[in-house]
Parts: sequence; structure tokens; C-alpha cells
Amino acid sequence: MRGLSIPASSIAEPTSGATITSATLVEASGEYCQVNGAIAPVDPAAPSIKFQVNLATQWNHKALHYGGGGFDGTLITGVEPLDMAPTGTPTPLAQGYATFGDDSGHQSSSITDGKFAANDESLANYGGLSLKKTHDVAMALIKMRYGSPPDKVYFFGSSTGGRDGLSEAQRWPQDYDGMVVNRPALNYTGLRLSNVVLGRALYLNGGAGWLDVAKTVLLQNAVMTACDPLDGVADGVISNVAACKAQSAAVLASVRCASGADSGDTCLSDAQIATVQTIAAPLQLPYPLANGVTRYAGYNILAGSVFAGPNTTRDLGQSAVPANPAGKKDANQWVTGDQWVKYFVTRVPAFDSLTFDPLNPGTYQSRVQAVSALTDATNTDLSAYMAKGGKLIMTHGLADEIVSTDSSTDYYNGLVGRFGQSTVDGFVRFYLMPGVGHGTGPFHPAVDSLSALDQWVQTGKAPETLRMSDLNAATLGRTRPLCRYPRWPKYIGGDVNAAASFQCAGS
Repeated sequence: MRGLSIPASSIAEPTSGATITSATLVEASGEYCQVNGAIAPVDPAAPSIKFQVNLATQWNHKALHYGGGGFDGTLITGVEPLDMAPTGTPTPLAQGYATFGDDSGHQSSSITDGKFAANDESLANYGGLSLKKTHDVAMALIKMRYGSPPDKVYFFGSSTGGRDGLSEAQRWPQDYDGMVVNRPALNYTGLRLSNVVLGRALYLNGGAGWLDVAKTVLLQNAVMTACDPLDGVADGVISNVAACKAQSAAVLASVRCASGADSGDTCLSDAQIATVQTIAAPLQLPYPLANGVTRYAGYNILAGSVFAGPNTTRDLGQSAVPANPAGKKDANQWVTGDQWVKYFVTRVPAFDSLTFDPLNPGTYQSRVQAVSALTDATNTDLSAYMAKGGKLIMTHGLADEIVSTDSSTDYYNGLVGRFGQSTVDGFVRFYLMPGVGHGTGPFHPAVDSLSALDQWVQTGKAPETLRMSDLNAATLGRTRPLCRYPRWPKYIGGDVNAAASFQCAGS
């Protein structure tokens, strides 16, 4: 296959065609042919899309598209274990899937580097076009290798990769038979605007609202003390989030500095409490984003989200004064928000993003809305995907510190509002994961969601309650039921480390 060209006419979205740069027989993980190549841009100033397609010798007649993460820029090879795969589970490639992935149409050493977005084609590729282009190339190669297309094509992605999957279902519904999307950054523009709101809360007014790690952990411990028992057992995992949120005012009062002024790491000042409340509150916009969206949901910082400590690497930074551009010592969410303002919106690399007001972006409002149309996956009209027989499993951690958990509940509730519960039940399963942050958390989950999806697609047997196991060293192997939204696991007695000791509660 090396040197083979795939014409632009074989790719539904505009390109200058694709070229195979290497084809290598690999014996590991079950023999397969590793095919690497590049999809050439229309704009000669835009980067190419680097892709990899892996063609299993013992093919199971199915294909799996892997999604990316962050700002992408790194080749997703398709040979990796799936996110949250249980220990010992064979990779999809080892199971016989033909697998494929790409770098979304730019190359970078960091998934928080947004410079690529200064080029229109590169930004559009990141917004979703690279997925369709890579899909079409992969289908051509699969048909060339095996003589027929796959019987089933699935998508699996987390975070940006979760957004990728929903974007595919909304824009190219005929391409996939099933999807697993985890913690999807689907309301992408809302997320980035929220990043900026968080940064302004932390860093304006001389950094009076900034929380260091000690203060953040103090708050998290107060939340855990108040809320951990509300699900029936104190086990370091908050499952009854609704009841926990009702404790928010009392939790904040318990950590407030007596005078309201900052008196050290044993309490939070009024300015710091205001920051926490900003993070917890939904962002309500006075102008619409794509698909009429005017809200980005708040975070569960007062209900178990992990913004500091051993269960995350994404804290609120090391200084009350951020760098420009934001760097590794600044709040993780501010880094991505700053990059988004500089390269997606203003396209001024030296722009002071703290001066950008998401509620009043002024002359940049139309640009924000244009970017939203390119990048957001908030369209609830999945009629074509449903009619095709497509199935969707969506999960989100209740302790997510990067993508708001309730951005997923907003989307799911939007599906129910459009189609009705019984119709949604026919093609969507949504699970909230207690104690799970943006991939890690107090509960580091393992769940075999691909097998659940495959069984649903192949046999029509829809998944109900699943089971997740903990990969954290201190609690390795404990299990919990993974309940369908809006239910949550309630302890009913017995071994606190066994899923059988819990039942799914709630309406």
C-alpha cells in the first residue's frame, strides 16, 4: 500500500487527496497491517491530517474509530487500550477490529496548544471535518484490504473525543452504528467561555479570588465530610449529588474566614468563596451559541469535583498572578481558555485574555458564534442517527473538574425534551459515575463499555445497570453499580467494596 494515493473524490469533505506513507506488517497484539498516511489540505498553508489505520489479519468484520483529546495535535494510533478498559481486556485491535485515528489536522507536542486555530482549515478540521475525512480514507483502505466494507462501524472517544463522537452522530449519522462517548466536551464554546470566567474570578482584583492547593483541598474535605454519608456509607465517594448540593451553603459557611478577609490556608475569604460560587454556578449567556444554546452548566465543586490533591493534576495553579500566555504554573482551565481567546477568537497571540468578558464580548461576539458553529456538538436532532439504528452510550464522572458533568445532563435532557423518554430509551444510555473526575478521581473507573455497545448493536439487548471497578491502588478492585441516569448507587448493607452491596436509587 505504500505510496498509494486516495483521490479527493473518495473523501466527502474537501481535501487534496490522501497518500499512504508507510504500510508495515506487525505481529504484536494479533497480526495486523499498520498503515500510516496524510490527508492533504486544500489550503497549502494548513497542516495535513496525519492518520493511522490498523488492519487486523484475523478481522472480525467491524471497525472502530478512536477520538482525540484536548486541543489534539497528537496522532491517535488506534492500537491503544481504550479509555477506562478493565485490566487485561484485549485491545480492540487484538479482538479483530480494524481501528483508526488521526491528529485532527495539526501537529503539536501539547494538547493545550491552540496555535493551530489561527488557520481556518485547521480549525474546521479540529471542529469535526478531520473525523469525516479520516473515516472516508479508512473505509477505502478497509474495503481495499478485505474486499468489503465493515459490517459495523463504531466510535469511541473521551473529552474532546467524546465531542468528536457526538459531532459525527449529528453531522454524518450514516457513518456509524454505535458510539461510546465519555465526559464529552460537547458544548465546546460554552466550556471555553467558562474557562475564561473561571480565570477572571481567580485573577482579577489582584488575585484576591485565587485558591491555592491547600485552600482547595480544605474545601474538598469539607464537602466530603458533609456529603460522603448521604449515599448510605462513608467511603470517599459522593454518589448522592442532589442531596450534597443542598448542603452547599453550610459547607461554605464552615470554611469561611471569620472576618471575611484572607487569614491563611485554614479558611476561605469572601473573595475566594465568590470564586467557588462562580465555578459552581451555570454560565448564562445573553447571546446564543450554535443550536440556540445560551448556557454552560456549573461544576460540582461543592458536590465532589476534585480540583486539587492526589486525584488530579489539574489544580487552580501556583500563583495569584498568571503568566501571559498562561503556562504550566497557572490554573489548567485558564491555560485552555487563554489559548482559545488568543487563537480561536481574537487571533492576537499577545492578547490579554483577562480583558475578554464572556458576557459582553463586544466586537468579538460574532466571532465567538462563528467558532461555536464550527466546534460545538450540541444539536439534539439525532433523528437520522436513530433512524439508521445507531446506538449511543454516554458516560460522565460526577467529580469532573475539566468538563462540567451537567453539560452532559443538559444534552441528555435536551434529547428527552425533543424525542420523549421512551424514544430516547430506544437508542441512548446515559450513566453518571460517582467519584470519577476527568479520567481519574477518588474512583478511577474501569468498565467494558465497548462490549456493552457491541452487544446492543448486534443483538438488540440494551445495557441497563453496568458495573465499574476501581483502578486506584488504595482501593484496587472495589466495584460499584453504574446506574442509568438519573439513578445513583445507594449502599444497602454488606461489603462496602462490592457492587452487590448497592442498589440504584432515585427516580
